[in-house]
Amino acid sequence: MTGSHAGEIAIRATYAWARQNLRDADAIVALQLGADESMLAFGQGEQPEQVSVLPLGLQRLADRYFPDGRLSELLIEHAIAEVEDIVMPWHAMLPTAASLFTDDADIAGLARWADMPDNARPWRLTTEAVEQLFNRWAAVAQGRPASQDPLPTTGRFSATLLVLREWLHHLGFDGITVLHRKAQTD
Repeated sequence: MTGSHAGEIAIRATYAWARQNLRDADAIVALQLGADESMLAFGQGEQPEQVSVLPLGLQRLADRYFPDGRLSELLIEHAIAEVEDIVMPWHAMLPTAASLFTDDADIAGLARWADMPDNARPWRLTTEAVEQLFNRWAAVAQGRPASQDPLPTTGRFSATLLVLREWLHHLGFDGITVLHRKAQTD
C-alpha cells in the first residue's frame, strides 16, 4: 500500500467518524499531516466531496527549516512563507463555516501541550490555544532560555505547530477537534 493510498484511507476514516458522530456539522474538513505529504478531505455529505494530497510534509519541513531542533527567526519566516503558499489557495476551495477535525498523532501531541486531557474523547484545540503555543515557541526562537519553557523545539514538533498555526490562521477556522490517538510528537 502506498503512502498516499494509506493516507487516503486514514483521512476518509476521520471524515466518516466526524460525520457519523457530529450530525450537526454542516460541512466537515478533515486534516492529516504526514511526513512527506498531508491529506485533506472535505464535504457536506456522508462521503467527502473531495480528497486531496497537499505537498506539505512535516519531516521535509523539519529537515529543511528546523535541523537538530535549532530555531532561527529567519528560517521560521522562510518556513511560514512556504506553508502559506501551499495553504492559502485552499481558502477559496473549502466550504464556508466548516468544522475542522483530525486524528493526527502529531496534532494530538500539540494539543497535550495545550492541556488536552489524556482520554479517549474528542477535544477542541482552539485557534487561540495554538497561537499561545506558537508565541511560546517563537519566544524560544528569539532567545528565551529553554529552561524557562519546556515546550519542545524538535523539528517535527516545530513543523507541526507551524503548519497547524498557518492552517487555522489563514483559513479562518476557530479551532480543530482532535480525535484521541497516541502522540508521536515529543
